[in-house]
Amino acid sequence: MAGLTRGQSDSLLENYCSRLGILLEHRYYGLALLEAKQQAEKAASIANEAMLKAQAADNAKSRFLANMAHELRTPLNAIIGFSEIIKLDNIKNQECYPEYGKYIHEAGIHLLTIIADILDIARIEAGKVELQAELVSLDQIIDAVINTIRPSYQKKLIEVEYAFTGPSLQIYVDYLKFKQILLNLLSNSIKFTDQHGRITISSTVMNNRDLVISIADTGIGIPPDQLEKVLEPFEQVEDYLTRENDGTGLGLPIARGLIRLHGGELVLNSKPGAGTTAFLRLPRDRVHCAAPTATC
Repeated sequence: MAGLTRGQSDSLLENYCSRLGILLEHRYYGLALLEAKQQAEKAASIANEAMLKAQAADNAKSRFLANMAHELRTPLNAIIGFSEIIKLDNIKNQECYPEYGKYIHEAGIHLLTIIADILDIARIEAGKVELQAELVSLDQIIDAVINTIRPSYQKKLIEVEYAFTGPSLQIYVDYLKFKQILLNLLSNSIKFTDQHGRITISSTVMNNRDLVISIADTGIGIPPDQLEKVLEPFEQVEDYLTRENDGTGLGLPIARGLIRLHGGELVLNSKPGAGTTAFLRLPRDRVHCAAPTATC
């Protein structure tokens, strides 16, 4: 800075530094403002996504309740209608009373099943289900399930077979709840399998010693985009399935909720027209060999 006094040079330098500081400060605030804007946009995107999910869940519950209104009215109309006929005590109709009583009983059982499903999923969603675990024979519990549901698959002339690969096992589970899991899965297979179809139940111990039970049917199958949907509460597959097959649509969600309480998981593999296979995994800490010397 030739020709300038020391004081003038210091003044110019101080002025330059001041301007530089102002520029840096503006740049800092600009970056901070940009970052704040980006964070705000990200938060808005997350909030919007959460809102869309909440709306989808709300719509699903609305559709579920609308479907339940129909499901509840059907058995109630049968119960009220036939009981009113009996109440009139018309001599001409008295010979039909046993038949009317049968219809009332069937409608009552159907109504009880619907209410039980709704209460079960509500308890699972609220975390109010507690397990009463005990060691039970895997073969015995599967045989019990097959015998319980035998009238349903025999009525449709469906062949059901069970095969296990490995040693005899005991599993540490809540007997009634694990039986309900298997009943729900098997009932679902029967429901969507045509007459003269086949359902194969198999179980095997994996290399990591987890137990996998599979239930494979020759039914109508599930579209790929619906596989996860049918496992969610209050969701059902597309209307063309639910119109032909009445039900709450809660069987699979209840099964998944109960197996998760056991530390396991339920996975579906399916293709339209090629049947569905449900894979039920039970963790190794709940799997025990029935014979102490056997290797699971």
